[in-house]
Amino acid sequence: MDRALVEIGLIVAGNIDEIDRVSVTEAADQLHAYLQQTHPDIHFQIIRLDLPEVASESRAQPSVLLQHAADQRDLRHLDFVLLVTAADLESFYSPRCLAALSRPLDAAVVSLSLIDPRAVGESRSRDQRIQQVSHRLSRLLLHAMGHLTGLARSGRSNNLMRRPVEVNELESMEELDAWQVQRQHDSLVEVADQRLEESPQKSHNAMMFTLRAAWINRFEIVQAIIAAKPWEFPRRLSGLTLASVSTLAILFMSAESWDLALSQDFGQIVFTAVLACLVTTVYVIVRQQLISDGRRQRSEQMVVANSSASGIVLLGMSITWLSLGLLGILIGYLLFDADLIATWASSTQSSADTVGWGERLQMSVFSASLGLIIGALGASFESQHYFRHVIFVDEEI
Repeated sequence: MDRALVEIGLIVAGNIDEIDRVSVTEAADQLHAYLQQTHPDIHFQIIRLDLPEVASESRAQPSVLLQHAADQRDLRHLDFVLLVTAADLESFYSPRCLAALSRPLDAAVVSLSLIDPRAVGESRSRDQRIQQVSHRLSRLLLHAMGHLTGLARSGRSNNLMRRPVEVNELESMEELDAWQVQRQHDSLVEVADQRLEESPQKSHNAMMFTLRAAWINRFEIVQAIIAAKPWEFPRRLSGLTLASVSTLAILFMSAESWDLALSQDFGQIVFTAVLACLVTTVYVIVRQQLISDGRRQRSEQMVVANSSASGIVLLGMSITWLSLGLLGILIGYLLFDADLIATWASSTQSSADTVGWGERLQMSVFSASLGLIIGALGASFESQHYFRHVIFVDEEI
């Protein structure tokens, strides 16, 4: 019986010097040897690609490079893509970025700039530099493969899934635990299965293809959404959050807003909340160009990436709405007593005795919905690079 095949693209983006080129070759050999030894029943094929026109500047955006990697993944029907560049990677979560990993895109971007001992002024011979750079790079590539196959971080110093704080900590990362190997193996076997677009019974209907691919990869999509931590949206997307909170505050200070909110029935309030989350999700996806249209070709991985991005934004918007609602309830109880609410909402409240937690909740839900819609415009103030980084990069090393 033929062994399952896993194809990994290794892209060298931009121009790299002779030492880095040799180091990349040796790191690729180490990556292949480790994977083949760890999973002997799977055949690994590493396909080397050179894209000198990509990442030609000294500094690069991880989201841009990840998109190039995803394009090559779809074009060449690869299972994973690892992109290596000599450029510094723009970091959004930490002082420096060695690598940016994306499960929705089945891709990772790794920088050579900080793992060379010369970057910190250490003197090494040519062979020593190659040995050290290739070993460090192979650790990053193996960590990336672990992440892309669903492995969580480890706190053990010699574990490949450790998140290195310092560059020299890469050198002690050597192995995976037995349970990590088994989980990675299960993931790789699933990845090696025939893709839907390669099936002779594949559907020619775009909608049916998308639904089937999403259902087949439903667990992978859920895992990608969780890995993106959409609950951190309010903190990461400060422009959207600031606009939403400002709108909430203005609405709470307006008597007309109270009157309008309390004149709505429960069904209207719920409909407004659901509509707000859906409309803002669509707006942000379109505004930030998070979805690939698939006109060139359809693939399971494209469906996974699009579904994951949509799910991440929808869940992030819903959590932002919930945060606004909780903030509104707090403001309502702390600053607005029953007499004031009854006076402001005079057309719907006959007396202060009828005002309770329900009215404050109703106002909070109504204001949160409008605040989210207005706040979505704040997404326009976030750069597309940063927004795509938040959506697609689920680990930054």
